[in-house]
Amino acid sequence: MQQKFGIKHFDFFPQTFCIPTEIDKLKEAWDSEPSPHQWILKPPASARGIGIRLLSKWSYVPKKRPYIVQKYLHNPFLINNSKFDLRIYVFVYSLKPLCVFVHEDGLARFASQKYSNSPRLVGNRFIHLTNYSVNRLNVEYIANTSEESCKGHKWSLKALWSYMRSQGINTDKVWADIKDVVVKTCLATESLLKAAVDTYCVSRFSVQELFGFDIFLDENLKPWLLEVNVSPR
Repeated sequence: MQQKFGIKHFDFFPQTFCIPTEIDKLKEAWDSEPSPHQWILKPPASARGIGIRLLSKWSYVPKKRPYIVQKYLHNPFLINNSKFDLRIYVFVYSLKPLCVFVHEDGLARFASQKYSNSPRLVGNRFIHLTNYSVNRLNVEYIANTSEESCKGHKWSLKALWSYMRSQGINTDKVWADIKDVVVKTCLATESLLKAAVDTYCVSRFSVQELFGFDIFLDENLKPWLLEVNVSPR
């Protein structure tokens, strides 16, 4: 996205590398920043937090197997001292022309232990990961069955906006910024998606897909795109 349109308007994606192809670029980026290092390792085509872990030493970086390595964002906006991310549902109705719908409701998914950026806690997945499949294994995890409740470790987007407004936050601005990330991401990938449709699909008129955008809000409420999931749960 940044290569195609410039970094000024596409500065919402953390520095990310595909290894082993970009291992040299990752090493250069790693060496250019002071310690402590914090990167997050993700296996490709995975889900539910499987295989995700934080890296703090270069020796821990796989050198030959395929992985995604992304700069860890260590300045989250916290609620009740806990980190969270947002799952935003995006329906691509068509590619020619590009037509995208952003669902007004989604999920806020919370880590089940209080946030800490201490190097000695870098391996604690209940602090740093927000995936439900990870945090439900914590004895401290609290389920939430109400769409309007601001309790537990999974809220509706509606409940999150209600909480934020009670704290004096301009949620219209936050939501507009999130939709801006969604639209720009779709525009940046439009040509790749169209090429795939032309190659693999008999009719371009029947091509539709639901995506799950995982969004991180930093301490200044700036949205960051962590990843986009196909056919999200």
